[in-house]
Amino acid sequence: MGRVTIITGEMDAGKTTELIRLYSELPAGTADGFASIKAFSKQGAFEGYDLKRLATGTTAPFIRLSKDDEVPHQQESFGFDRFTFLREPLAATEDVIRDIISDPAIRTILLDEIGPVELQGNGFCSALKSLLESEKDLYLCINRKNLDPVAKKFGIVTYRLVVVEDQTFLSQ
Repeated sequence: MGRVTIITGEMDAGKTTELIRLYSELPAGTADGFASIKAFSKQGAFEGYDLKRLATGTTAPFIRLSKDDEVPHQQESFGFDRFTFLREPLAATEDVIRDIISDPAIRTILLDEIGPVELQGNGFCSALKSLLESEKDLYLCINRKNLDPVAKKFGIVTYRLVVVEDQTFLSQ
């Protein structure tokens, strides 16, 4: 396992913004990863999250608010809390993460966000295990309330902690 940096804070504190800022400070061509970017309708209503690949800027729909009148198709998606997770972009992301791990030019991988879905064995659970087995340095966004359970489940014992509080970034 390479060095692990965990970016933590409450919901909407700015963890993703900090992840993207830290990515931008890394030498070009040496880092890659994914950020979960809030998605809004044309009218400005929150719809869920898109997955953005940091090295290319490409985005794909990833998580959407579940609709009361819709039952998710189990082959295409799965539900968690008030969200529906789309399986296709998740699988594509896992494929890309495997490619990134095998790329010798990439030394640092960033992933947003690890939490209760992964604690249940879904979402980025498999990708995170592969990342932790690699020698790559990792930046992970984890909500403060999920930090200890995630660290315990995935055996993350030693890490640098970056605490984000209301868009104010404090490094520890």
